[in-house]
Amino acid sequence: MCALGATALWAGNFIVARGFHHSLPPVTLAFWRWVIAVAVLLPFALPHLVRERARIKAHAGYLFLTAFSGVTLFNTLVYVAGLATTALNLSLIAMVSPLFIVILAWLFQGETMHGAKVAGTLMAFFGVLLLLTGGSPGVLLELRFNIGDLLMVVAALIFAFYSLLVKQKPPGLSMMTFLGATFCLGLIMLVPAYLWERGFSLAPLMPLTSMGVLLYLGVCAAVAAFALWNRAIMLIGPGRTAVCYYLLPLFSGVEAMIFLGEPIGWIHLASAGLILSGVALSSRSSG
Repeated sequence: MCALGATALWAGNFIVARGFHHSLPPVTLAFWRWVIAVAVLLPFALPHLVRERARIKAHAGYLFLTAFSGVTLFNTLVYVAGLATTALNLSLIAMVSPLFIVILAWLFQGETMHGAKVAGTLMAFFGVLLLLTGGSPGVLLELRFNIGDLLMVVAALIFAFYSLLVKQKPPGLSMMTFLGATFCLGLIMLVPAYLWERGFSLAPLMPLTSMGVLLYLGVCAAVAAFALWNRAIMLIGPGRTAVCYYLLPLFSGVEAMIFLGEPIGWIHLASAGLILSGVALSSRSSG
């Protein structure tokens, strides 16, 4: 349920951010998203950060690496990639991330690749392909890859790397301390890129009309989603958690129908059946 909740919130993130890059440039969007996330989380995390400061210092290298990959780089690259490529390309490339997670977990963390997990992952993969191509495989042959596509591939790999790092969280660090430290460190590492993008300008920092969207991105798609995703990884491992990410296009489709009035057809229903069956199959334990 934690992984499903995180995926649903991230689907809303894509719905909200789809036309939002015209209002704020990508690094600025990422920066203010994490400013709000830190502002919301810090009052709850501060007592934990103070109490566990010795452990934070002892694991500073791990926390910097996790913050840099999951907070500083991942979402920023997604927003930058969105400026240079199509939504179809982004969706196709984004679904590679769960495959990266499963493969990296198998290579470096010894997660078992039993038959059910392999079959379920492939089933979910083809379900997403069916959804994104509209049942016409020829669409894939017409794709043209550019710098945005390459950046999205890098973002997908970084997200997989981050998910594996979460599984390696030192046992002495509470999840609140982990989130508070990585959010703060990731935001700090975003500052130079933010100032560079703004040309070191002291012009108005953020339009008030953007506050509602940024509040959603900061509170729901950052604090709540990352907390749920990290909790899922700790409970069931990165491989099984990753498969739930295949549900992202389904959640996006439902939310687009509700909030944007976009229709759902037989392709969506057929792909939903494949994806849900694949998730259920892959989530079965090897025992």
